[in-house]
Amino acid sequence: MWRDIFITIAQLIVASPGAWKDLEKEKRTQHEFLSRFLHPIFGIIAFTSFVGGLWFVRDGNVENALKGSIVNVVGIYGGYFIASYILNEAAPRLGLNKDLPRFQQFTGYASVVLYALFIITPFVSELFILWILALYTIYLVNSGTLYFMKVPSARVADFTAVASAIIILAPVLVRALFSYLIK
Repeated sequence: MWRDIFITIAQLIVASPGAWKDLEKEKRTQHEFLSRFLHPIFGIIAFTSFVGGLWFVRDGNVENALKGSIVNVVGIYGGYFIASYILNEAAPRLGLNKDLPRFQQFTGYASVVLYALFIITPFVSELFILWILALYTIYLVNSGTLYFMKVPSARVADFTAVASAIIILAPVLVRALFSYLIK
């Protein structure tokens, strides 16, 4: 399972069109997607956030490590659900049919760069510039729009712009709001 997760992430980042085509062919059920891809990634994010907050942050302690871990998991999980629901509700305006499980899978796979950043940044929190890599999500969304979602060609640019903004901003905004509330 872990090997498959790593391969999926690496393929989406390195060979995005081919990876999206493979994901389309696999036709994973919602349960398989959640239990074999998304939830393990969220578990890794929680673990790395805790370890990074405990040992790799100045004045790290258990309380701050737990808070950081909770903030990151709530941010990424809340952002994932909000983004997928907004995309599902906006689907008719973008030339698509509503299909929440499909949009949840699309959002989960398109967010792999954000997940990688949430995994890496607890260990190198001083390198805030790494968050610029989140813009690569735009390319992933564009590739997924063409090969996974099969958006009509006249609507590809609109869908890519809307989906990219939602997928990038939703976890960041939820994380910022929850971080403000918890600290």
